[in-house]
Amino acid sequence: AMVLDTSRSTMDPSGSDINGNGVIGERNTDAKRSIFAPANTDPGDSILAAEVAAAREIVRGLDPRSTRVSLIAFAGEPPGAGGGAFGRTPQPPAVTLEPLTSEFERIDAALDELLASDPLGSTHMAAGVDQATIELTGLSGARSTPHPDRARVVFFFTDGQPTLPHGPGFEADNVRSVLRAADRAQRAGIRIHSFAIGAEALEGPLAVVELARRTGGQFMPIRRPGDLAHAVEEISVADISEIRLRHRTTGEAARHLLRKSDGAWAGLVQLQPGENEIAVTARASEGSEATQVIRIHFRREAPDPEIPQRFFERRNRLFELCLSQLKQVNIRLERERNAKVRRELRLEIERERERARRRAGAQRKRLEISITEAEDPAL
Repeated sequence: AMVLDTSRSTMDPSGSDINGNGVIGERNTDAKRSIFAPANTDPGDSILAAEVAAAREIVRGLDPRSTRVSLIAFAGEPPGAGGGAFGRTPQPPAVTLEPLTSEFERIDAALDELLASDPLGSTHMAAGVDQATIELTGLSGARSTPHPDRARVVFFFTDGQPTLPHGPGFEADNVRSVLRAADRAQRAGIRIHSFAIGAEALEGPLAVVELARRTGGQFMPIRRPGDLAHAVEEISVADISEIRLRHRTTGEAARHLLRKSDGAWAGLVQLQPGENEIAVTARASEGSEATQVIRIHFRREAPDPEIPQRFFERRNRLFELCLSQLKQVNIRLERERNAKVRRELRLEIERERERARRRAGAQRKRLEISITEAEDPAL
């Protein structure tokens, strides 16, 4: 389950060009602007946009054959808000936008809708955690049908501190509500990876830190919201800490190795004509290891095998890494060549300088010109 903070503060600028339009959104400080005008000069660069970009990155790292994803948003109204701001019907503090599904295009569409909405309300972290627990366990009110033998993981994003359910001024009570929600998740076998985004969240991070600690997840402090999409790549849903890929015959390791958060991997290994044995070793987070050997027969004259559609993206990414490495190698070789040329040029200059000095001495002697005469500007 991906749980995104959609409270009002998430419309603030992230400080990065999230939507890639070449403009970095800033806080709208125009005193004449309408109260309905956006607080961010480029809403596509908001903190919410950074959360959505991170959620998309997570989905790209998952295999729909083995993983289902749910999308949940949380915010909430302060106690006594009544009908909500500007007469709105008050919304539940946490909403399942998409139940568990392996149709990732549904998640992508829900993220589009979320990004197009206006962030509103306060920060009800406990409601977001409880909603994820409901969906992942199939408790009353769930829209998802859980599989009892599946690992249950939550990616939890927030840019603030809990201000609900008790409202502002009740910091300790609001934090305790989050801790109780974390304990409920832990008893349900759920692991929460929590992300504290930006200065405000990191000013009082107790609730977010404890979400991860109490459930065995990872806590990720993100000072710059624009770094969020990169930070999620560090989290492994499959609890795999390392993948090693090696050619058993030659002893060479993979030139490039890609890992996805659900444990899927892809590597580039130099094959030899004939039989090849490729050893794949995986290390789990708790330290255990397993190795599997893949045997490949390589014939240069054989046609290229058909590659399944699901492998295209990883194959292309490996090729991109090869091209990038080749460019770096070419740049390095060019620099080395230039450095060699400069060294040889310096040596040649020194040799020619010494020869010129000797020839000048011989010429001076032949012309009977003294050093004093040659250096006298009056001559």
